Amino acid sequence: MRLMAIAGVLVALGSAGAARAQDARMGEQVFHRCAVCHEIGPGAANRQGPVLNELFGRIAGTEPGFRFSDAMVAAGQGGLIWTPETVASFIASPRHFDPATRMIFPGLSNQADIADVIAYLETFTTAEGAELKLGHALLTTYCASCHAVEKTGESPHPQAPPFRELHLRYPVEELTEALVEGLVSGHPDMPEFEFEPDQAEAIVRYLEALE
Repeated sequence: MRLMAIAGVLVALGSAGAARAQDARMGEQVFHRCAVCHEIGPGAANRQGPVLNELFGRIAGTEPGFRFSDAMVAAGQGGLIWTPETVASFIASPRHFDPATRMIFPGLSNQADIADVIAYLETFTTAEGAELKLGHALLTTYCASCHAVEKTGESPHPQAPPFRELHLRYPVEELTEALVEGLVSGHPDMPEFEFEPDQAEAIVRYLEALE
């Protein structure tokens, strides 16, 4: 099946310029309303809300060391990945986006403020970091029920190799085309997946990082 593209993560991070820098400066001012609960930047740590460094490409409800609501964890397990688009929807109305959220912030009603905050958050997400997180998020969402997708741990499915060992079986750097055209293989009950080119690149980058 063809998976929906997770649009905007890498494209947005690559569109730097004076206008975006200005937006980010404005966003820093708006972010003061978020800083009551969230930290961002060097030395940032989890507080009432999770740290927001390297946010884009992150699976919802997965920041290490922070206890998320069951609803947010379930959203991440259901495929919610933080992109500029999903974050914008969330901060516009957190409770409408997720009625079970513990977040007390009512949201931002001004679309310009939302865009500025997104621009500010982007300055703390590197393109490389976002690509690795996106690859990890895709593999976790679509493959982790059978394969181990981390640097440690066993695969849930006995015939599914841990992804950290794939480079011992295949030239991982050559998987991009197969991921786009439709990957069929592995164990008998493995479904067929087709990824968008940017998704395939992110998956390969993450697999290479596991080696």
